[in-house]
Amino acid sequence: MVHVGVRRRGPGPGPGQGREGRGLHVGRHGPASAVFDGDRTTRWSSEFADGEWIQADLGSELPVNRVVLDWESAYAKKFVIQVSADGKEWTDAKSVEQPPVRRLQITVNGTRVFCRGGNWGYDELLRRALDGRTEDTVRMHRDMNFTMIRNWVGSSNREEFFAACDENGLLVWNDFWNGWSMDTPDHAGYLRNALDTVRAYRYHASIVVWCGSNEGTPPADIDTGVRELVAAEAPGILYMGSSADGVVKGRGPYNWVDPVSYFRTGDFGFHTEIGMPVLPVEESMKNLVGDEPAWPIGDVWGAHDWARKGNQQPQGYQAAIEERLGTATGLADFTRKAQLINYENGRAMFEAWNTRLWDNASGLLLWMSHPAWHSTVWQTYDYDLDVNGFYHGVRKGTEPVHVQVNPVDWRTGAVNHTTRAIKRATVTATLYDLRGQRLGKPAHSTVDLAPSSSAAGDVVPFGDSLPAAHLLRLELRDAHGALLSRNTYWRYRAATDLSALNKLVRTRVTVRSVSDVSGHGGGPGGKLKAVLRNDGATVAAMVRLSLRDRRTDERVLPAYFDDNYLWLLPGEQREIEAEWSHDTKGRARPRLVVEGYNVSRSVNG
Repeated sequence: MVHVGVRRRGPGPGPGQGREGRGLHVGRHGPASAVFDGDRTTRWSSEFADGEWIQADLGSELPVNRVVLDWESAYAKKFVIQVSADGKEWTDAKSVEQPPVRRLQITVNGTRVFCRGGNWGYDELLRRALDGRTEDTVRMHRDMNFTMIRNWVGSSNREEFFAACDENGLLVWNDFWNGWSMDTPDHAGYLRNALDTVRAYRYHASIVVWCGSNEGTPPADIDTGVRELVAAEAPGILYMGSSADGVVKGRGPYNWVDPVSYFRTGDFGFHTEIGMPVLPVEESMKNLVGDEPAWPIGDVWGAHDWARKGNQQPQGYQAAIEERLGTATGLADFTRKAQLINYENGRAMFEAWNTRLWDNASGLLLWMSHPAWHSTVWQTYDYDLDVNGFYHGVRKGTEPVHVQVNPVDWRTGAVNHTTRAIKRATVTATLYDLRGQRLGKPAHSTVDLAPSSSAAGDVVPFGDSLPAAHLLRLELRDAHGALLSRNTYWRYRAATDLSALNKLVRTRVTVRSVSDVSGHGGGPGGKLKAVLRNDGATVAAMVRLSLRDRRTDERVLPAYFDDNYLWLLPGEQREIEAEWSHDTKGRARPRLVVEGYNVSRSVNG
């Protein structure tokens, strides 16, 4: 008998050492036999540790001069191939040290583009072509500062989808219809359809990637055939076999995790799927449940993706909300509290990748960004096209010019995703308690930002003398003092410390003025400018703005705000612009609604 073993470098036993029988190692996922079955749809993985191993019994004495290892996106950087005649005494045959995989980077007109965006499934679950909806939803992706949409497993075949991406300057990653290395029964027919698809859409400038399969590679002849036809019919456009292997990676997480963990990802890369449950606002949830009881959480929630045994794990999301902000008393209370967690995690996902921009961090795509029906998970806006804390948290973290902090060590930094250099910009960090009183002196650091680059600033320590829950306000200003980015963090030592927000005195945010700035183009929709002021004596937390039709009182959707879910200090004033793309009743200017975590709802203008 001859045995061949592979062992990751590091402490631990050799292959088969101290084990009976064939010594096939039981790892983290799947049976060890899946390594040798010739089926690319099965898999085995070790524990995430050094010293892991696997061995194969070749059955008889054979000369071994070549061993082929098919790694996924996770792989051992150092490992050794060993051989043995009896499975007990092992001899090193080859030591291997693999260079790190250079992750996918996309360049447009000579400038590297950090691909921030989301996965798009069905346009609409019932496959209806709703007039103008595709244009609205693609525009919402652009409003989130996205640069890419992935058309997951080719779910959309609508011309208007690709045309809207062209118009909005969004790159498209277009999948074919294979997932998890499935084998279609008619390979020739599949390739004919692939050829027709490439020819139908290849003239769209937005398409930059064609991908053979979701989380796996297609059967070899389909993979080769599609690769060749893309090269022939769309020369210069990248083809990749798998959405989650090789120069890209993916596979979640799809559930809520502590936002700090995003910054500890390690292998950031070009990550194609990351997401979590995302509850919409109360009014959209009422539309979701229809005639069913909205509270407590029940079967109608489960029918709309609140699936406790799915990858979304909503029970963990609910626990995170209630650990921080207390047990929810009803739908209104739960959706209000959820927006803080939505915002915090949405912002953190993209800020984590920003910290390693171009240092093995070149892309991040949400799972998912576009909802095909009323849902409680994996979305940025909801099916009604209303936005929530996640939408605006993501929008903040994806700003073209952005100031941020790394919660692992509280080091500030700035990111420039534009093509222009920014010289001698200033990062200012100021701490406040929840009453809005300043804690110490502001800290300043100067950064130079080349095009498509990032720079680190100073550390803002979370010292023992600081309140367990307080605010960190960051501002980035250019050399002339003009504001480039503003970002407010709520810092807390333990999750339960954030419950201090429940003790905030209610405050009043007044709308000082509302003016129509639509211009005279005569097209649908319009634009307004409003000046808000916190007239109270404490911080106004998570101030949400929305628009309602003056005559019908219906929500004006979609609506685009240049900032939302605001934190306003006592006496702080902010100018906000809002835009809507469809005419209201009688083309009357909509009313502006203001409400917040500790701010009562008011209707203005």
